[in-house]
Amino acid sequence: MNTLRLLCSIDTRPYLALLPKYLMLHQMGMPPGAEFHEHLATNWRENYSRLHFKNRLDVINSILDHVVQEGQNWLDLGCGSGVITAELLKRGARVVALDGSPAMLNEARRTLKKNGGLVSFREGDVQDLTWSDSSAFDGILCSSVIEYVENPDELIRESSRVLKTNGVLVLSLPPKYSFIRSSQKALRFLFKLIGKEQYAYLDVSNFEISPAAVAGWLKSANIRLDQCFSYDPVLPKKLVSIFRPSLLICEARKVD
Repeated sequence: MNTLRLLCSIDTRPYLALLPKYLMLHQMGMPPGAEFHEHLATNWRENYSRLHFKNRLDVINSILDHVVQEGQNWLDLGCGSGVITAELLKRGARVVALDGSPAMLNEARRTLKKNGGLVSFREGDVQDLTWSDSSAFDGILCSSVIEYVENPDELIRESSRVLKTNGVLVLSLPPKYSFIRSSQKALRFLFKLIGKEQYAYLDVSNFEISPAAVAGWLKSANIRLDQCFSYDPVLPKKLVSIFRPSLLICEARKVD
């Protein structure tokens, strides 16, 4: 019951207010996931002051601590407001920060303005990396992005192409039948019956994968799954072994 109250207490009014602007941006040809986040950009950094965002960042940082080496070239694929990009820079990496949302990129520039030449910014579709040479990057970070793209397979293939052999991919994935996403889908359906919109992000966050299928899916793009962490903002750790979590955060490497 406490979990249900927590799910219902999430304020979705800011998301609903963005729907008219979202439709306008869709007509302009911006990728759907970027469209949705375009007008969330101004306050996106503030999300990391919330406990569940902090906890997710802690899991990602525990991976970055041992995979990022000073002087490496990294691609932050869907950099958002640049909060996690900053973690790459703290560890001495040179970073290309890519996002499809101009407003998010502007926020990233503000976040990272003190880092100067260590970071460059690029606006574009995260599925299209044709601007990059093959084997250009030592690592790629792709956090809470792939569920919003129209062709996840293409994103993974392109990520593999631009990674050096033994290059690192840090990737978050929403598993099928996640407890929180399934609950939100059910609540969204019920609210629609009474004419209300809830959890609008589910209209553009579509990709989900069975945890058992992750290794094989990555292998098809010559990427080896090394380890995978479960993360959930609602479920206690004891229940994550019973119910599927909100996210899988994976560490993987490109192989020959």
